[in-house]
Amino acid sequence: MTIPTSSLAAVLTEHGEALELRQLPLPQTVEPGAALVRITCTTLCGTDIEIWEGKMTFPGMLPVVLGHEMVGEVIAVGDGATDALGEPIRLGDRIGWSESVCGECFGCTVLRQPVACSKRGYGFLQRSDRHPFATAGLSEYAYVTPGAQKLRLPDEVKDTWASAAGCAAKTVLRAFDRAGGVRAGSTVVVQGSGALGLFATAVASISGRAP
Repeated sequence: MTIPTSSLAAVLTEHGEALELRQLPLPQTVEPGAALVRITCTTLCGTDIEIWEGKMTFPGMLPVVLGHEMVGEVIAVGDGATDALGEPIRLGDRIGWSESVCGECFGCTVLRQPVACSKRGYGFLQRSDRHPFATAGLSEYAYVTPGAQKLRLPDEVKDTWASAAGCAAKTVLRAFDRAGGVRAGSTVVVQGSGALGLFATAVASISGRAP
């Protein structure tokens, strides 16, 4: 497949204002470890709404493409690109992916926590007017950087669930881990039935405690 030269994306240029449809350039060379995907599903996180409203901002973040929960079909892949299990990424694979991390800072090497990476960024932490331009979910295509952890998705996992898992499931699993997990005799209370609530209920159930 010929690599498209640009991607139509919904760009946030001012907080609280309507998103603008813009054509963003796409890298024509996929670097080693990277991939270019055609977005097949994007789900919205509450953080996306807060960024649009201006309740959560980062210095110099605009213009930006929102959406950090997404699934895509690989249409181009760089040399040596592998999934989180070390298996090669191939054309046509359906993948989900994490934020890009540098692998060199204190958060990466000592804490071993992607969220603590000092250079962490994808979606709302990547300006749309800088290379590689289209990295987020509200776009036709997205460039998945070499530092992003990639996961090939089984056919039986629906796009919607896989997409939401990119943020909501990770958030819930981290919360359960920090709370000490669910042990025999535990009582689990889940407040709300949004994405976080649904994943929390599922985690509690498979941990041995039916909701």
